[in-house]
Amino acid sequence: MIQHEHVATNHLLTPTLGDFFRGKCPRCGQGKVFVSANLFNLRKMAAMHDHCDHCQLEFSPETGFYWGATYMSYAITVAFSCFTFAISTALFGFMKSLSLNYVLVNGILLVLFSPVFFRFSRLSWLWIFYKRS
Repeated sequence: MIQHEHVATNHLLTPTLGDFFRGKCPRCGQGKVFVSANLFNLRKMAAMHDHCDHCQLEFSPETGFYWGATYMSYAITVAFSCFTFAISTALFGFMKSLSLNYVLVNGILLVLFSPVFFRFSRLSWLWIFYKRS
């Protein structure tokens, strides 16, 4: 019995990058952060659990905690737009990449990926500020 508890305690120290992408708790890597696993269920996209079911870590420590995640979201969307521009330039040349077609395609992709960017920005903010004790 003691060995089993020791194994569980060791896992508290080692949440992985895979746990981040699966939306798991930054402390233990076990509990789910978001209520719905479906990114495109827009009614529940932003719904988060109050705390981790496994280690009881509180996911919203104070009012306005996730305001900083907007900066993360901005950085992710700018990086994505730069990436799509680089791909467009490599495929079609620089001048054609400056066209309205690129702007429209990039805008559509940004809208389609906005739930992914939203969740990654919140998870990034949460993982940055919670210690893996």
